[in-house]
Amino acid sequence: MSVKIKLKNREDKYVVIDKKVFDDIESNEYLMSIKFLDNLRAHSNGYGVFQRCITTKKGPVYETIYLHKYVAEKFVDKPKSDKKLFVRFIDGDVLNVQLDNLEWVTMNTLRRQMKNFKSKTGYRGVTKEKNRFRAVIYHERKAHNLGFYDTAEEAAQAYNKKSRELFGETGSLNEL
Repeated sequence: MSVKIKLKNREDKYVVIDKKVFDDIESNEYLMSIKFLDNLRAHSNGYGVFQRCITTKKGPVYETIYLHKYVAEKFVDKPKSDKKLFVRFIDGDVLNVQLDNLEWVTMNTLRRQMKNFKSKTGYRGVTKEKNRFRAVIYHERKAHNLGFYDTAEEAAQAYNKKSRELFGETGSLNEL
C-alpha cells in the first residue's frame, strides 16, 4: 500500500511512499517535531526535500533532508562497494519514493541510466570534428573510438549499437 503526500510549494505535485515508510516517519519523534511530512517541498531538481534554517549565535545553520536518501538509507539494502553509491529511481520518477523504485548504484550506472542528455550535436557520445561526426563510448574508464560518420545520426546509431553490446538496453540510448 502507498501513501501520497502533497508538496508544500507545489499544489499539483506529491510524493508517493510506502505505508511502511510513512509509519516509520510518523513514529520518529524528531521528524514529527520538525513537522517533516507537512513541510516537504519540491527541490529545484524535483526531489522531495525538507529544508529549514536554524538561527544560532554563530549564524544560520541549514538542515536539508532528501526524502529518497532518508528512505534508501533506512530501508534499501546497500551493497558493499569501494565506490561511492547513489540512490537511483528505477522508473526515473523522482517523486516515486516507493521501496521497489529505489536502488543503490555507482555514478557510472547512474549516468548510464539517465535519459536527459544535452550536447551540441544533440546525441550522447557524438562530437563534431571539422565536417564529420565522431562516435565515442566509454567503458571501464577507457574510450572506445567508434569511427567518423557523415551525419550525427549515423554516429548516434554506432554509439547505440556499441552501448547495447556493452551495457544492454539502458536509458542512455540516443533517440533517433
